[in-house]
Amino acid sequence: MNKTPYLIAATLLAITAGAALAQETAAPAATGKPRAALDANKDGVIDRSEAAAHPRLAGRFDQLDRNKDGKLQRDELPRMKHGRHGGRGGHGGFGFGFAGPDVDADKDGRISKAEALAAATARFERMDANKDGFIDQADREAWAKQRREAWFKAVDTDGDGKLSQAELDAAKARRGARAAGAPAPQPAAK
Repeated sequence: MNKTPYLIAATLLAITAGAALAQETAAPAATGKPRAALDANKDGVIDRSEAAAHPRLAGRFDQLDRNKDGKLQRDELPRMKHGRHGGRGGHGGFGFGFAGPDVDADKDGRISKAEALAAATARFERMDANKDGFIDQADREAWAKQRREAWFKAVDTDGDGKLSQAELDAAKARRGARAAGAPAPQPAAK
């Protein structure tokens, strides 16, 4: 059975669905209200029961609740950084696989269908390592290998081809600082 038409159809469906959803979700961020997924009762604040549905938020609730009123107002929520709302990794921005502020090319705070398609096409081209027009297991393995090698090179600050406990601890501290929204300590120069 030839799976190629199904893969193409699935890819196109994912791209168009992501573009449509990105346009729909850009509006709530512009209104100045907390995201509806967090603010279940739509009262403009997030209480402990609403935060309980989101373990990462619930774990930081007391830290974020600066005025200690048991509710998180918009100004107490983590600030957006690099197009993400306290998220991690390359899935930030507007979600749906759109990474970073570069997706919003015209910087209007919204992603148009053309911008979404351009971002999806660029991501596809990056992932298609052998440039055959398909993403298959070999491409995924090559992409994962490139990411592992880049991570290792960044963590191996002394360039000796080995990771010491100090290098691993420093990498963990940088990752923790990024997750907390603090400026990450920079690795020592090679």
